[in-house]
Amino acid sequence: MNRRILVLVPLLVCCFFYSCKNNTSLTPAQQTAIHYLYMPALLCDTLPRQLWHPALDFRGYDVGKQQLYFIAKNELDRAQMLQLLTLDTSKVEYAPCSTGICEFGGMRGVIDGYYAFRIPCSNLKVDTSHVFTYRYNDTTLNVTFSELIQEQDKEMFYHTPKGIDLTKYFGRPVYAGNIGANISKADKDPVIKKLADKITAGLQSNEAKAQALLQYVTTNISYSYEDLWYETEVAKRAHEVLLSGDGDCSAKTTLYASLLEQCAIPYCLLYYKNHVNVGVRGNFANENGYTQKVNDQQYAVA
Repeated sequence: MNRRILVLVPLLVCCFFYSCKNNTSLTPAQQTAIHYLYMPALLCDTLPRQLWHPALDFRGYDVGKQQLYFIAKNELDRAQMLQLLTLDTSKVEYAPCSTGICEFGGMRGVIDGYYAFRIPCSNLKVDTSHVFTYRYNDTTLNVTFSELIQEQDKEMFYHTPKGIDLTKYFGRPVYAGNIGANISKADKDPVIKKLADKITAGLQSNEAKAQALLQYVTTNISYSYEDLWYETEVAKRAHEVLLSGDGDCSAKTTLYASLLEQCAIPYCLLYYKNHVNVGVRGNFANENGYTQKVNDQQYAVA
């Protein structure tokens, strides 16, 4: 695997190969920002524009040299951008070319209309007062950057093995991503807990709460085809589904199951061929016949 990736062509997506969380010289804010720069289908296309400047794009990470690569449109004021992006503007290295095919630090790409540069990871300036938003019906709710840093705590979610062997259930070799590994534990994830409490405020029964939570996910999270585009399973945690505003069946399952966890509503994960969803235990009407029995317990298919 080539760990030195610079994509200068602005139409291509950012790459992800390594977590900066292993670099103890970085602040928690820097670790978090860099982590989300290369997370696929989450914030990598928009985070530089949200945190620093709308004409700035992240394009790669050199693991060995601990360098971050960016491109910016030529009309962007460099001094203004560097004040926003870096702690020390003198530690910026620009690509040696401005048109055509450009080779920079062992990386290569078309640079027409843009200029490329790199900075050390430790030189990244992060505005921890920044507030992210996500959709809540006809309004929005906030997640602060400080909350985003806290979300990196692995104790918040079930970090079990990432894969699951379903062969014994299908009668042939079948392997899937373990959705349960990304679900937020009950009362451990403040972002998801706050949302669950808001959605279910005033509701008494588990059935009413489960329906309200399902309605939220169905209404506010758009279906996404990132897995198809990236040709891989894009695993998102619940807060990442909220911030991206979209996801496929696995992402919606992660968010819905995480919300159910906060309300102590019993559920199970139901795996199918190329699909996954949630079964909820409770006294639900069975008019459509969408139920599954698991360990002698009846679950309504959400």
